[in-house]
Amino acid sequence: PVVGIGGITTTEDALEFLLAGASAVEIGTASFLDPKTSLKVVEGLHSWCTQEGVECIRDIVGTGRV
Repeated sequence: PVVGIGGITTTEDALEFLLAGASAVEIGTASFLDPKTSLKVVEGLHSWCTQEGVECIRDIVGTGRV
């Protein structure tokens, strides 16, 4: 499994890692600047999946689709 680490501060950042093949992403330093970063990213991913008709985030891992 690939874990996306480094520079993830937004939903878009997390999506890029997931689409590139990461099955998980880690939010580190951004949490020091805004402790709610992880929550915002998860909510953003949920919103994106709903909008795109994706039922499970695993369905986009490694697809490169936007």
